[in-house]
Amino acid sequence: MLLVGPGGAGKSHIGAIWARATGARIVHADRLGEASPVDVASGPALLVEDADRIGAEEAALFHLLNLARENGVSALITANRAPDLWGLGIADLLSRLRLAPIVALGEPDADLTQAVLFKLFSDRQLAVDPAVVSYIARRIERSLDAARVLVAALDREALARGQRVTRAMAAALLRDSDEE
Repeated sequence: MLLVGPGGAGKSHIGAIWARATGARIVHADRLGEASPVDVASGPALLVEDADRIGAEEAALFHLLNLARENGVSALITANRAPDLWGLGIADLLSRLRLAPIVALGEPDADLTQAVLFKLFSDRQLAVDPAVVSYIARRIERSLDAARVLVAALDREALARGQRVTRAMAAALLRDSDEE
């Protein structure tokens, strides 16, 4: 199965939960050349992270998936994009990946964005007024990566100013990010 979605959508988190539940071996696509396909494909399950960053390890992924199938190993593959967009040169690999079911994770809605913002602020031990969080959630790019970047920037700015995160501070950072 392929788990596809934008950065920060939760693919690795879901993959880690699945790996724990299944006893899967985890390998990052850009490090497939360092791993022994026989060893990696010998467990009950296999998690291949960031497969769209496969690069020169394309043949290694092809052989690994073949071994996994031969050994009855379940495989979960995470990527930002569908396999047709990876620029694969091995037609048989692309064909096999096209046959796998794809679960696509979309961008978060405003409610999820707001919940994530609260969590990110809490992780940094920042108490932020709910009205400020709501303001940010309505205006931020709909991506969890964008939320992480903005919270880190607000944390730095609040520390530099020696004050709490405010709506004006958030507005200024959002305006600056729109201009970039």
